[in-house]
Amino acid sequence: MSNPQSAAVVSSPDGRNEEAALSPKLYQPTTWNLAFVQDCNLRCRYCVTGYGRVGHSSKFMQPEVWRPLCDLILSMSAGLKTVSMDFGTGETFLHFDETMQFMDYLRDRSDGTGVKIEAQITTNGTLATVEQLKTCLEKKISLSFSIDGPAATHNSFRRFSDGKPTHRIALKNFRRYRAMVSSVEDAPECTVSSVVAGDARLRDVARYWRKRGVKQYKAIPTEKSRHLGCFQQQELQVLRSRYLEDLEEIATAEVSRLQGGELLKNFEGPVGILSAWIHLKRAAPCRSCGAGYSVICVDAEGKLFPCQGFVGFAERSIGDVRAGVLPAKLAEFRAAKSQVETQCNGCWERFLCDGGCCASDPKNGIVFDTKYGCEFAKSHAEIALNSYQIWRGHVKDEGEDKEAKAIGSRD
Repeated sequence: MSNPQSAAVVSSPDGRNEEAALSPKLYQPTTWNLAFVQDCNLRCRYCVTGYGRVGHSSKFMQPEVWRPLCDLILSMSAGLKTVSMDFGTGETFLHFDETMQFMDYLRDRSDGTGVKIEAQITTNGTLATVEQLKTCLEKKISLSFSIDGPAATHNSFRRFSDGKPTHRIALKNFRRYRAMVSSVEDAPECTVSSVVAGDARLRDVARYWRKRGVKQYKAIPTEKSRHLGCFQQQELQVLRSRYLEDLEEIATAEVSRLQGGELLKNFEGPVGILSAWIHLKRAAPCRSCGAGYSVICVDAEGKLFPCQGFVGFAERSIGDVRAGVLPAKLAEFRAAKSQVETQCNGCWERFLCDGGCCASDPKNGIVFDTKYGCEFAKSHAEIALNSYQIWRGHVKDEGEDKEAKAIGSRD
């Protein structure tokens, strides 16, 4: 087997907002997206991963894959303080015990290396038992629950394979884990993420979480699935327009409520707008998405990809867990990503944008959705700018200085 670390030494092309592009350096991802389970017990009509299977058959990662994966992770993490394992694509709780075996093995192997292994699981929340939630708490594994707000909205898209609704059990487990983490110090996170789809409105999702004491949450409009024909582009455009209309209303109301108060401590609403405000406050540009630099993805068979958006497309693989990262493949991806990013050079919004998703059309290569994706991002940035200026008008210099220090300490 080739040395995975030496296989990752690549001269990075010049790229926008990429430290790794400044000089040849090791490919040392700080985030590992793991498609450990490529299957799901739900049949969400808008699922962008095709029920976790990304166009292929059901599978999950076997020991003969995750053992060499652990070796690869540690060899590529030398000198790093923290590395995050983000489990997604499918429903990880379908194979919870196997996932915990992998995590225990990885953490045991990392002892003495100085590398802290963190973990987060994105889950639909319908399978976790009380004992499994306790295990996550003990192992300090953060959970992100996918719940689309009100029951009627959620259940119109998120159902079991037999057609039964899922909202009640998902919300019950979210509340259960939230109570668990609030009862201990140095606890993992318990967060929630909502997809706004169909006739749903962001304002209704916001109102729902506010009434339940959830101050900050992720909320995004649904995307067109590569694997399921749920929505046409025209329908998505209408949905995005309504989403932006509601987002502007929420952002304006929030800055009025805050009256210049601290953002991180007091903000209530979708975290996307908060993130944009913080970047504006720090006068720091958003960084590129990290695909092929600070991010790497591994599928259940052990193939490596620049990010989770390319899983299911073998031609976009940049290696595997046994051979490691292939220099030519990684260099090819980085060069292509750098090239498509040149489209952003004349865009006013590039400093508030993460560079767009370079996996918008993985079948045809490294492609940005410059038509619909950029249009949405620009509208989002305008809302962030306008509402941030209102917030700035309420800020006192002393309070602003204190928050600047608080924000800096979290970076």
